Amino acid sequence: MSDNPTFQAYDRYADVYDQEVVDFWEQFPTEFIQAFQEQAPGNRVLNLGSGSGRDAVLLRQLGFEVTCVDASAAMVDMTRMLGFTSVQADFRTLDFTPESFDGIWAYTSLIHIPKSEAEEVLRSVRGLIPAGGVLALGVIQGDHDGMVTRDSMPDEARYFKFYTADELRGMAESAGYEFVYAKDYQPRNSVYLNHLYVKP
Repeated sequence: MSDNPTFQAYDRYADVYDQEVVDFWEQFPTEFIQAFQEQAPGNRVLNLGSGSGRDAVLLRQLGFEVTCVDASAAMVDMTRMLGFTSVQADFRTLDFTPESFDGIWAYTSLIHIPKSEAEEVLRSVRGLIPAGGVLALGVIQGDHDGMVTRDSMPDEARYFKFYTADELRGMAESAGYEFVYAKDYQPRNSVYLNHLYVKP
């Protein structure tokens, strides 16, 4: 098990987390996934920080060939059980062939590392998609930056970095992407900023 407390939390509470997000993905705005599909030049998608794979299932239902990556061994096991090619890795140190994907789906994964590191990840994965390739980003709106302990994982603290819409767009554009679409989502108390970008 990793010594990163956020990864440890997901390893320990993988099943709890999976049940926690059932409603989230059942109510997720289909317009955003459809916009992702319309922008993608092909069907190969890297799910960056795939969690328990519920979003990967939605992408597969649209015909995407999804490769899952997560730092949590327990999460990787769950996506493999769903039939996905799944790699356990810190997404700051990925090893894929350049332009091996048509799109990158990074939903509530970059919120678990500091902004400076998130921008570096976006720069590095840019080479994994061709010109015209699409990037989906999902983050929580706000100004929090630090560790959080929630009732569902009472003994574990996770790192969260929240964003404003301008901050998210500025980071993605600084990393070399062009903004194309946004669709906010508020399933409960938190607002999720959903942005699409393309590699020019």
